[in-house]
Amino acid sequence: MAKRVVRMSKKKTSRKPRAGKVKPEENGEKPPPPPSFTFSVDSSLLFQLGERLVAKPSIALAELVKNAYDADATKVTVTFETIGKPGGTIVIEDDGHGMVFEEVQDNWMRIATPEKRRHPASRYYRRPLTGAKGVGRFAARRLGAKLILQSIAERDDGTKESVITDFDWADFTEGKDLDKVSVPYTRQAATSETKTGVSLFIEQARDAWTEDDLNELRRDLLSLQNPFPDLAIKAAPVRSGKKHKPLSDPGFNFEMSVADSGELDKLSGGLGEAFLSRAFARLDGRVDKKGVAHYDIEILKTGETDSLVDNSHDYKGLENALVRVYLMIYKDEYFKGTDFGLRDAQNKGREEGGVRIYLDGFRVFPYGEAGDDWLQLDEYAAKNLDLANVINPPEKVIETRNELHGRPFLLIPKNNQVFGVVSLSQSRHENIEINVTRDRLIETEAVKRLRLFAQNGIYWTGLKYAAHSAERRAKKKKESVKSVAEIITDARVAVEAVAEIPDDQRQTIVWNLNQAIARAEEEEQSHISEISMLRILASAGTTITLMNHQLRALNGAVLRSEHDLLRLRSDVPKKLGKRFHEIASQISEWRETMELLTSQLGFLLAPDARQRRRHHVLYEVVEDVRKPMVYYMKKFGVIFHNRVPRSLRTPAIYRAELYSVLMNLLSNALKAVHGQPERVVAVDAEKQGRKMLLRMSDTGVGLPPERREMSFKPFVTTSAPNPVLGVGTGLGLKVVKDILDLYDGDARFIPADKPYKTCIEIIIPDKGVAENGN
Repeated sequence: MAKRVVRMSKKKTSRKPRAGKVKPEENGEKPPPPPSFTFSVDSSLLFQLGERLVAKPSIALAELVKNAYDADATKVTVTFETIGKPGGTIVIEDDGHGMVFEEVQDNWMRIATPEKRRHPASRYYRRPLTGAKGVGRFAARRLGAKLILQSIAERDDGTKESVITDFDWADFTEGKDLDKVSVPYTRQAATSETKTGVSLFIEQARDAWTEDDLNELRRDLLSLQNPFPDLAIKAAPVRSGKKHKPLSDPGFNFEMSVADSGELDKLSGGLGEAFLSRAFARLDGRVDKKGVAHYDIEILKTGETDSLVDNSHDYKGLENALVRVYLMIYKDEYFKGTDFGLRDAQNKGREEGGVRIYLDGFRVFPYGEAGDDWLQLDEYAAKNLDLANVINPPEKVIETRNELHGRPFLLIPKNNQVFGVVSLSQSRHENIEINVTRDRLIETEAVKRLRLFAQNGIYWTGLKYAAHSAERRAKKKKESVKSVAEIITDARVAVEAVAEIPDDQRQTIVWNLNQAIARAEEEEQSHISEISMLRILASAGTTITLMNHQLRALNGAVLRSEHDLLRLRSDVPKKLGKRFHEIASQISEWRETMELLTSQLGFLLAPDARQRRRHHVLYEVVEDVRKPMVYYMKKFGVIFHNRVPRSLRTPAIYRAELYSVLMNLLSNALKAVHGQPERVVAVDAEKQGRKMLLRMSDTGVGLPPERREMSFKPFVTTSAPNPVLGVGTGLGLKVVKDILDLYDGDARFIPADKPYKTCIEIIIPDKGVAENGN
């Protein structure tokens, strides 16, 4: 084999490449500069800054509303016109100082200007400016295909001018240099009576807005400003660099209206906060200049107050941060005499409950939205764990907990029970910064301390309610002793009265009572009891909630695909033909799925499902339970194995009860595997003598042996919050156990075969009797 020789040179060479140097000419003239490159920007950058960067329409609109605030507007109005169908218009109007021609040219038309860093306060009211990246204006691209900007402003000489700029985002096509795309404008004088401000007309809205979409958007936008003006944090002194004399800030108001959109018109209006007066307690917290947290609580019904100082933690970096939380207890007694009932309040809790974060008076999404658990309240409630083990509350709080018997931490509220805000200011809290996507804060140590600040206050408030409940229980116990004594006295009187009735009449009364009891027992054997029906309804609620979520998601997907087809139909090139066919196929698949889901809605409570006990083909029932979950399992990558023998029939059982058992087991399994590397659920079944055994296994997080028996108790759940299935009520396995008890059956956890982590087995004896069964 030939040898390869590598020669090493001792001469030093630089690995760093250098641009060529130009020697000076002999005549002494200055040499020309070396050749160089310059950056160019593709027009597709605006797509990245608009559609890609901004996650939600509400965030896009929020950025445009903030621009009005920065322009010293006192009022901004967002109007939706004909948005119930594609191609509507969104108008954002403010009464701020507007922009003169040079400001439109040098600031609005320039990406990521340092203007707000050079001048961090507004021109007249010295408001701390809310934007910093200079890209918020491109949020308009997320909302519509065209934008008309009209600005009316006063120039330095006292005259006013109007500048109208027309953006057609379709002109900013991929492959075209951004600075080569011209944007037409008109500039003309305005009368002195014309009010200053900016109007944005967003035309050809990209989304068609359903009632649910607009309801969600309405909640987001109307929650954009801090609902508690007294929690506004005074900004740190800043130098605006402007020559204008500062004025007293009159405040900032936001309005939203829907016009010419059919049924959507009824959504106009503001959010009412009257029900907060029905809360159990109000908590106010603040961090002082030394980084120490102080909390004050008021029990609204009694007027009782208490205070707490948290010396256990260092909240440096959060000086002047504020928190306010209302704790809502969903019981009838708290809502008597109001225009809204308990159910209305519960709905409001599901939709709007949570603790929101406001930075310089504007909301940071998605904190406080449904499903967002940034304070881990739902997580610890679902696991029945004491939050104190994580947050290490002050000694006074620990003493309160230890004085209460049982497990008072179980009364610590969930997100749907708290309505609150955390108030911050970027000028005061420089170590807290919002993401470039304009949602969520960058997770720093300061944000972790902020979470701890809110958690400690809420934990203390929850213990206050636990103490209040303990006092009420003690009082009722005393009253119940008196009531029992009274009942015993009444019973003795009744016995004496019956004894005085003649024998023949007394025998007739006894015979009638026995007949009534017999009829009741016969009725109970042939129909599901009222209690069993309630169990079925509880499971039906879980099913219908899931289906509703899926149908909404599918409706939106179908609508978006329809828009894609409309855009492609007239000029689909051959190379896109395959994609066009794929979209059409997806629509067909989604429609079939929706039809399948809607066909299931009436199944669970169908009359025959709850009036006759039958022997059912178990494989088919398992499939009926699986089908409504198909879209969920596909979305979250869950594999489901139905390994039930196709010939296996169940003992005589009401179909609705069997469905309820399987649905509760499956929903628990789906929650358990959510987020796991391997997501598999399997169902097996067999006959052993005169018993049917069914086993459901999953590859979820597993359940410690010491918690297995506890899982069958009411209101105990080990499930973590699920984005679709929720947290759960803690009644699922209790319902399963109760139904099986009616058949002398059982439910139990057994060792799981690998790779499964959990296996639950149900046993149903076959008594050999079916009522009108098959």
